[in-house]
Amino acid sequence: MLQLRKSYIKTEQTIHYYTLAINTRTTPGLSAMLRACDILCKKSMSSILKPLGKEVPPVFTYVDKGIGASILKAGLRLWDGKVSPVAAIKITQHNLFRPTAIIHETGHQVAHILKWTEETKGAFEKELTSHPEEVRKAFSNWSSEIVADVFAFIHTGYAAVAALHDVVSGSPEEVFTYHRHDPHPISYIRVLLNIEMCQHSYGSGPWNKLEDAFKQNYDIQKMVSGDAAIIKQCELAIKDVAKLLLKRSFICFGNKAIHQLVNPEHVSPRELEKLEKLAGAALYTSHAWLSKECLRILALNGYKIGSKLGHLPDLYKQQEDWMTRLGYTVEMN
Repeated sequence: MLQLRKSYIKTEQTIHYYTLAINTRTTPGLSAMLRACDILCKKSMSSILKPLGKEVPPVFTYVDKGIGASILKAGLRLWDGKVSPVAAIKITQHNLFRPTAIIHETGHQVAHILKWTEETKGAFEKELTSHPEEVRKAFSNWSSEIVADVFAFIHTGYAAVAALHDVVSGSPEEVFTYHRHDPHPISYIRVLLNIEMCQHSYGSGPWNKLEDAFKQNYDIQKMVSGDAAIIKQCELAIKDVAKLLLKRSFICFGNKAIHQLVNPEHVSPRELEKLEKLAGAALYTSHAWLSKECLRILALNGYKIGSKLGHLPDLYKQQEDWMTRLGYTVEMN
C-alpha cells in the first residue's frame, strides 16, 4: 500500500507538471513569448554543443510561479525508469520579460552533457591552493550553480548579472546564510563573483556601481555570525575563481577555455551599442536580425534595464514586443 501511495503521488506530480507546461501554450500571446524563449534556449546550447560535435536536445519552456527558474534536464532517468527526452525549463512570471535565467538553466543542461561541473569541481579542489581548504571545498560544492552562472554570463553579459542580483537579494540573513550542503553559493559571494566576471571581461562599467550599492546594503563588516569568517575568505578568492572559470582550458571544451567557444566580449556594452547602431530600428522588427541576434538583443535589453538606460516600462515593452514577434514568426515559418 505504501508503494502504491508513493507511485500515485509521483504520477499525479508528473501529470500536473506536463499539464501546466502544455496549458501555458494555449494563450496566443503567451505562447509566442514562450516559443521565443525556446529559441533563446536552443541557440545558447547550440553555440557550445555543436562545435564540440554534441547533439542539442529539444527544449520547451513554460511559466510558473516563484522567484527562480528551474530545469528538468533531458537525458535524466525519470521515476518510472524512462529517460526524459526533452529539457523542460520553468520561467517565472516576474522574469518573463527579462528571461536571462533560462540561459542559466540551459547552462545546467550543457554542463550535464559535457560533465563540465565535475571538471570544474576538480579544478577548484586542486588549483585554488593559495586559499584555505574550506574555501576550496565550498566552491567545489557550488560548482553546478557557478558553471550555469558562467554560461548565462558569456551569452548575455551584464544582463544576467543584474537579473541575478535582483533575484537573490533579500534580507541580510538570506544574503549571508551559508548552507553547507546547498549547491547554491552564498548569495553575497555569488553576486560578487558575477560582478567580478564583468570586471575581468570588460573592465569598469555599471557593475561597479552595483557592487558599491550591494556592499553598502549588505555590509559584511557589520555581520555578526559564525559564518562571517568563511564568507570573508571566500570573497578573497573571487578574483582567482573568476579567472579560472573564464580563462582555464577544460577537457570538456576540447582543451579550450570557454571564451574560445563563446566570447563574452560579444555581449560587452561596447559591442551591444555597436549592434544597436548598425541595425537601427530593424534590430527589433526584422526577422533576419531577430533570428540571428536574439541572444545579443536579450543581452542588450537586459543591459539597458540593469543600467537604467531609458524609461523602464518602455524597455520592458520593447522586450515583450520583439520576443512576441520572434515567436509568431517561428510559428508562421
